[in-house]
Amino acid sequence: MVRTPRESKPCAHCGRPFENRKRWDGREQWDAVRYCSRACRSAAARERRRA
Repeated sequence: MVRTPRESKPCAHCGRPFENRKRWDGREQWDAVRYCSRACRSAAARERRRA
């Protein structure tokens, strides 16, 4: 079985690249996803509250 390459983009908080997941692609949410994990999403929110 050959895997097709997935789209990838950097996390808005940590900059680490992450790949598109099947559930994001199926719901057409990939363009709205900005963070690689819940931890990065909450850390970015903490930084926004401090500023």
